[in-house]
Amino acid sequence: MTLLAPLFFVTSLALAPLSAQQPAQAPAAPGQAPATPVQNPPIPADTEIMTTASGLKYSVLVQGAGTRKAKVGDVAKVHYTGWTTDGNSFDTSTKRGVPLDVQVGRGGVIAGWDEVLQLMEVGTKVKVTIPPALGYGEAGKGAKIPGGATLIFEMEMVALTAMPEFRAARPELTKTTPSGLKYEVLVEGQGELFDATAIYDLKYALWSTSGKLLTCTEAGGAPLHFTLANSPMEFLKEAVPMLKVGSRYRLEVPPALCFGARDQGPDLPPNSITVWEIELAGMAKPLPLPPFALTPEDKLVKTASGLGYEVLREGTGPQAGQGKTVSVHYAGWLTTGGAPFDSSYERAEPFKLRLPGGVIKGWNEGLALMREGSMYRFTIPAALAYGPRGSPPDIGPNATLIFVIEMMKVE
Repeated sequence: MTLLAPLFFVTSLALAPLSAQQPAQAPAAPGQAPATPVQNPPIPADTEIMTTASGLKYSVLVQGAGTRKAKVGDVAKVHYTGWTTDGNSFDTSTKRGVPLDVQVGRGGVIAGWDEVLQLMEVGTKVKVTIPPALGYGEAGKGAKIPGGATLIFEMEMVALTAMPEFRAARPELTKTTPSGLKYEVLVEGQGELFDATAIYDLKYALWSTSGKLLTCTEAGGAPLHFTLANSPMEFLKEAVPMLKVGSRYRLEVPPALCFGARDQGPDLPPNSITVWEIELAGMAKPLPLPPFALTPEDKLVKTASGLGYEVLREGTGPQAGQGKTVSVHYAGWLTTGGAPFDSSYERAEPFKLRLPGGVIKGWNEGLALMREGSMYRFTIPAALAYGPRGSPPDIGPNATLIFVIEMMKVE
């Protein structure tokens, strides 16, 4: 597991190509006044216009009902449409149907956005007029935004995720283990006690000792999911047994229990002490594995590609297919049997993907045959799996694979 993935998945303000549009202004016939610019969609009318010290002008179209305004470091989901002052729309998230993720106040978007987002809360919709100095300046941006352009945006904050805040150590509440791990109990959980055989869901945040947030669950979107035996960090083998479900601890971790001499970038050079907060969000037991078996030839259905399958249980739910998002439990074996080389049952967590996904060809074809609630046993020839290269160390060249797949959900 690469824990130090890039922290924020913020992109700069997208200027994705729009579908074919009519010209913003139709040419005027000789002797006639120019036509009114076409606005598609139209620029909304202002309400009460307010001007900030920077020259940004905004008006609130819809007042949100969020609990607080966005702060620097928060991640906001924003739907937006942008226009130049001639009424030409140059970009919109609503046409794509996906809001933009923005880390507020970190320079991942134009300065006018960073400023106005801090005036908004969840549910707020504003019209904002951004002068060139707070937009793309004299350089402009691509063919649609000329140099020196004033920009108009309609922006709606649809979600806001607060990032964890750094806490200084409280020496009077901090304990140290023989390994040098320092810990402070922030919240004592009331849930289940530690179970060495369990699978853990752990929320986390990591800072440098200077207090810079480097990564966290809120940015990554999901807790760590692991067993004690395959813990992604050595210190977790010591820290997790202290926790009950719901416990939250602050940790100062010596290099030997974390990244050691590995260079993790300018914020974590070799032999860095790291500061963590961890919370045990839940525990689960591994699920029973389906038994291994080879499907007899008289029960094996083969497709034109050579994929073989046997229906172990037919589902009655929605049909999977291209463009559908599916959640599956699975176990995979070589034809010789033995322990599976991979299994979601042992992790007690279904695997979710959108079809077609970044999986072997046999999976993409086989999953599309299934309905929600069904269980199939697939015999996948090497040509539809990992071919002559295999997938070392568990899957050799030209290996036929056996998968039992259970379709848990089709969306």
